[in-house]
Amino acid sequence: MKKSAAIILLILMPAFALIAQKNSFNVPDYKKISKAVSKAGSPTYYPALLNRLNQNDTSLSLRDYHLLYYGYVLQPEYKPAGSSEYPKILSDLLKKEMLGKSDYETIVSQASALLSTSPFEIEILDIYIQACRLTGNQELAGKLEIRFGRLIETIFSSGDGLSKQTPFYVITVQHQMDMIRALGFSYGGQRMRVEKKFDFLKVQKNDFDIEGLYFVNTSVNKSLK
Repeated sequence: MKKSAAIILLILMPAFALIAQKNSFNVPDYKKISKAVSKAGSPTYYPALLNRLNQNDTSLSLRDYHLLYYGYVLQPEYKPAGSSEYPKILSDLLKKEMLGKSDYETIVSQASALLSTSPFEIEILDIYIQACRLTGNQELAGKLEIRFGRLIETIFSSGDGLSKQTPFYVITVQHQMDMIRALGFSYGGQRMRVEKKFDFLKVQKNDFDIEGLYFVNTSVNKSLK
């Protein structure tokens, strides 16, 4: 199944050349995040925010997504590696060159179930959106596109990825590749560990003359919490 993040690319690429000039990033502060998501009854109580996310609530703000995404590492269900593998039926479908309507309907069902337990699987969310479009569920696809865009924007807001001073902060290694793809780059085939904190991923030649992007993976850097 062919996948793309064209919608997100159209939104973010015009800003990519300018964001470094603004130098106004929302780096995760886990002490503040923990305080915000731990108070029962608060609008930012994590279970309440997660319930709204699972319902594809389009009124969730960028701050809500910041608390949801980075606050996820503080939750007992958090898996640093993300979903180690997709259900076999979904994996098999994604390997097929040609898919029919019933296949897309199965993808919708399987993706929905997976996201209910692993809400930040960016690649699956992208696939889910396309499957909804192709099965005629335009309303749900629209809500999911907002969810996808907010999630990418949350990571995008944490830095510009252009230096060790301004890395992107992600909660799984897979999200490094997801961000490269969402920004319209192609992975250059080399990942380097820098100063035991940063991952530097090379990208293929591009119009921005960017050699690669820096990431901090909070699942590796436990001291960030």
